[in-house]
Amino acid sequence: MTNPVLRAASYCLFHAADMVLTHGTTLMLERDKNPDSPLLTAAKEALRPFEQVVAYPPNQVYIGNLTPEELAELPQPWYENLVEAKREGRFGEIFPLDELIAMMKIADSFDLVVLEESFARRLVEKLASHPLFAPKDLAVLEKAQPLAPITELIGKKTAVPLEFQGALVGCVKQAHEWDVNLKADVMFENLAAKASGAWALRHLFWKYELDPATVDYIIETSEEACGDMNQRGGGNFAKSIGEVCGCINATGSDTRSFCAGPSHGIVNAAALVKAGIYKNVVVLGGGAVAKLGMNCRDHIKKGVPVLEDVLGSFAVLVSADDGVSPIIRTDSIGRHRIGTGSSPQSVVTALVTDPLNALGLSITDVDKYSVEMQNPEITTPAGAGDVPLANYKMIAALGVKQGAIERTELDSFVQKHGLKGWAPTQGHIPSGVPYLGFAREAILRGAIKRAMIVGKGSLFLGRLTNLFDGVSFLLEANPGKEGTTEPELEAVVTVGVTLLGSEHGVEEVLRGAELAQKRHRNIKVVAIGPKCTTSLTVVEANTEEEQHKIMEELLQSGKIDACVTMHYSFPLGVTTIGRVIAPASGREMLIASTTGMSASNRTKAMHKNAVLGVAVAKALGIEQPTVGILNVDGALTTERSLRELEKEGYTLNWAQSSRADGQAIMRGNDVLAGSCDVLVTDSLTGNILVKMLSALNTGGGIETVGYGYGPGVGEGFTSIINIVSRASGAPVIAGAIEFAADMAKANLPQVVAEELAKAKLLEQRAPTAAQKPPAKPVDQEITGIDVLEIESAAEALWKENIYAEAGMGCTGPVILVAPEDLEATKRKLVELGFLSE
Repeated sequence: MTNPVLRAASYCLFHAADMVLTHGTTLMLERDKNPDSPLLTAAKEALRPFEQVVAYPPNQVYIGNLTPEELAELPQPWYENLVEAKREGRFGEIFPLDELIAMMKIADSFDLVVLEESFARRLVEKLASHPLFAPKDLAVLEKAQPLAPITELIGKKTAVPLEFQGALVGCVKQAHEWDVNLKADVMFENLAAKASGAWALRHLFWKYELDPATVDYIIETSEEACGDMNQRGGGNFAKSIGEVCGCINATGSDTRSFCAGPSHGIVNAAALVKAGIYKNVVVLGGGAVAKLGMNCRDHIKKGVPVLEDVLGSFAVLVSADDGVSPIIRTDSIGRHRIGTGSSPQSVVTALVTDPLNALGLSITDVDKYSVEMQNPEITTPAGAGDVPLANYKMIAALGVKQGAIERTELDSFVQKHGLKGWAPTQGHIPSGVPYLGFAREAILRGAIKRAMIVGKGSLFLGRLTNLFDGVSFLLEANPGKEGTTEPELEAVVTVGVTLLGSEHGVEEVLRGAELAQKRHRNIKVVAIGPKCTTSLTVVEANTEEEQHKIMEELLQSGKIDACVTMHYSFPLGVTTIGRVIAPASGREMLIASTTGMSASNRTKAMHKNAVLGVAVAKALGIEQPTVGILNVDGALTTERSLRELEKEGYTLNWAQSSRADGQAIMRGNDVLAGSCDVLVTDSLTGNILVKMLSALNTGGGIETVGYGYGPGVGEGFTSIINIVSRASGAPVIAGAIEFAADMAKANLPQVVAEELAKAKLLEQRAPTAAQKPPAKPVDQEITGIDVLEIESAAEALWKENIYAEAGMGCTGPVILVAPEDLEATKRKLVELGFLSE
């Protein structure tokens, strides 16, 4: 059996000042009892701005910018001795409240979160460059409403408010009229827990360059419960979070044990991996809204600001042994048994010394203990004292009693093996797990050999038992496996992007390219264009023609795997498959096709577009994509021809229209709803659809949502070239680069060839009567020739010893010739009757 290892850990905080006032249990109860209570006014005045929250030293420890040891050296009170405010850390990020609200909207599957229009627009603009927000997330945010209906819902008490900096910016609606488990305040808490947990997991994937599809199982360990009147805590947070994060191959469940939940979850994850049931298990927990401002009454009395103003979340990945990452020992798990008792000595014996004794270890053999890592600046004014310090003293005292250390060594033991607390009082969040990120790093660099994580919980809070609870586990250095030095990382894909040609200038294209590079560490972006200031590699080109020539050379030489460009002419038979986000549902949909032409005949082209669209969908990992045909001229003929193709053995998975007839012919409603994976249409109509859906909320001046016109595909076309509109903004440029990288990873040309072979659409070409002249580079376009005559025109030029290629530009069919042949070709085409004078 394999050893389970701690492969990754992520921690995030979410500033939630307004939620302290509106949804924290302490102030909610105070408001219900006394709406004019001075505490409500005092709490509002004691709230900290976001900048102070970020600069607060314990928060900087939580995301990894400071170590617990560095925190212990800083003067207190920490809220008066702030440090450099960095919202991004090596373990995670501190998010402002408006971004948390955006996450709640994105995580909402039932349209319960309603955002005000202007607030939503500001969020879309703000988050377009953030690596943890994808284009489809921004599309969800664009579904907003005016303030009046939001105010009406709150007035009817069917919704609770979402406030930001004291202003109403939205609401969360109830999910059921009578079910108290689905009331608006409960849905608010659950969506906050789901969203905060989801973004910790997204950060984990981004930080460690992990593929969400490799996760097999998810265990969610927060202190919330979701269900309805028939099963109040039925679950499942785990799978709902996995859905938001793209864990398409995972299943999961929720584990609950008050504060001890995360430790139970990690022990369960380790057991699943050890047994070989799963290879990759995520354990995570979202934040607890109810605990916001929990001790603010005591804080305010003692002149302390409201420090419980953040939600906390975490995510860790437990995987099969990679020969490098620290091992989770499964042969000696500490556990508080039902018969253990609740005295301090009994608890410490069960959780600390018993599992160590089973391995022949002493308490001094553990370099660091992570217990309830509560921030003492929060707990001490509230009367609970320094919680971590009390735990360490109990461990040391037991060590003295058992003869492991001398009484005179008690304080030095605490100093050497203990840690200063830094975690927010979010129940399960402080309980052992905040140190996992630091422990992993310290073990990997050899600073420590062994750490013990101890999670404890107060079961009496549920009024079902007076029992205590707790589990512990050891994290140790990995002895390594022969031939293993580093965990295997995903291969880097190199994607070019041409800079010239945009209606919004080189700067906008560059911004999109840099955004893609920031979001995906396994993508190397190469800019092709004029010299500019950027962190990207730049290959200089000063004209559009020159950059296309360089692009083709780089692709042919293998120096780049794919490229994103504008206004590029493909040969006839090659068309592009666009990728958009349906505005009504946030679903992704492929448009087959958007530029170029797969065949000169409209119906034949749409027939072939369906197969090419299926190929691109499969390259994206959609094994059985659903196919619908847009209700345009030729739709019924195309459907008949595809039905005949099915009879010949080709498999198609037909979509059903959302309209009453439920047929495979898609209407406008289906375009908005994303009723199919592949929408088949002609390229000019597809071109219009992409433009409209990409610029739906900008008035058409700039395209901000989606992935562009997509890659060129067709028989024998071996390059991966993704096309974007000249009106594309940075988010679309970034999306197109990601799309191109996905196609390179999947080896799109091979997938296309295989799909065409299945559909028996590989052409058996007869030798042409006209012999082609020697090939030469062609980059000059001649337009104005009817699409039905474009191939004949090219062959006619060959007979005149002029090398030419038939192609399809963004605006229609073109003849491509060399610059030196341009004028002679125009004259000859007029002479032959293909062009008018």
